[in-house]
Amino acid sequence: MKNNLLPSLVGVIVSLIAVWWLHGFLLVDRCLDSGGAIDHKTNLCMGENNQIIELATSSGTLAIYCVVIMGVSLLTGSFIRKLFKR
Repeated sequence: MKNNLLPSLVGVIVSLIAVWWLHGFLLVDRCLDSGGAIDHKTNLCMGENNQIIELATSSGTLAIYCVVIMGVSLLTGSFIRKLFKR
């Protein structure tokens, strides 16, 4: 199991799913903070008079995503390695 890439691969997949969920959560939060509402049919942030509000992703948010990807990937890979070691 030491040379197996499966724990690392599972860690990367889990971290990408976590960032995908986090990104959706942060976009909805940012939309609501700007006074908009989410149109669940189109997944767009709608303002007054049905105007679309564009939400940009800042560089700080991208840095947080990188930290989350690295942390979740390492923790998940380590957990799986320890789980199969027993």
